[in-house]
Parts: sequence; structure tokens; C-alpha cells
Amino acid sequence: MDKRIVVDSDAIFAIYNPNDPLNRKATKTLQYLITEEYQLVYPTSVLFEVVSLFQRVLPTPKITAKLIEMVTNDQLLIYVVDTDILKESAALFDPDGSKKNTLIDCSVVAIAKKINAEGVFAYDSFYTKQGLKLASDIVISAVGGI
Repeated sequence: MDKRIVVDSDAIFAIYNPNDPLNRKATKTLQYLITEEYQLVYPTSVLFEVVSLFQRVLPTPKITAKLIEMVTNDQLLIYVVDTDILKESAALFDPDGSKKNTLIDCSVVAIAKKINAEGVFAYDSFYTKQGLKLASDIVISAVGGI
């Protein structure tokens, strides 16, 4: 059985931004996941979000271009958000809840549950409240720290 982790935008941003406070932790988590042969699953919703974020906040388009190149060259395992996932995401979404828990986050939850992922590569307690493990917690339980 394949070990799958669904990737959220905060992990991608932390990896590609050396100034992010989570950069070191995210990089070490990524290294562990690759070494242990986890499949990293990238929802289309997350890719749209992170490319838009990179385009707005990064000083040069270099990283954005690299991410787009990875998408167009099929270097990422992409999960396309379809109507069913959108409906499941909408059912999870609480418009009166935290402004940090977006419809995109709900799509990550819906996909992780649908594919029986081992966890989510993210740093948001929203996911653990939804019954999912964080990738960093998987690393900590396996090797005792990051």
C-alpha cells in the first residue's frame, strides 16, 4: 500500500521561502517523506493558491516559474478537485469559523480522507481537529524529532 501525504500551501511556502520560520522544519520533514518514499499529493486548489501567493509576494518569478514547470512536466502527483470534492469541502467549511480555515483547507481534508492519506504536510491545527495527522508529527513519532 502506498503511503500518501496531501500537501498544503503553507508547507510549500515554508520550503521555498528561506525566511519563513518553518523553513528548517518543513525542509527536514520533506527530506524524511522523500527518504521514506511517501507519495506527495498536490491538490489543484493548493497549487492555485500557492502559485498566486508566490506571484504576489516573492521578489522574482524564479520560484513561481519552477513550480509551474513542475506542473507542466508532470513532476507532481496532482489530485484534481472535482465536483464531489468541492461539495465535501463546502460541507466542511464554516464561514463563521476561523479566517485561517479556508475552503482550500477543507479541500485538503476532503482529499486526504478520500485517498486514505497517512496525513497532511501542513502546520495548521485545523487538520488535526479533522482527525488527520500532520506530516511533522509522523516524522517526530518515527525518529524522535525534527
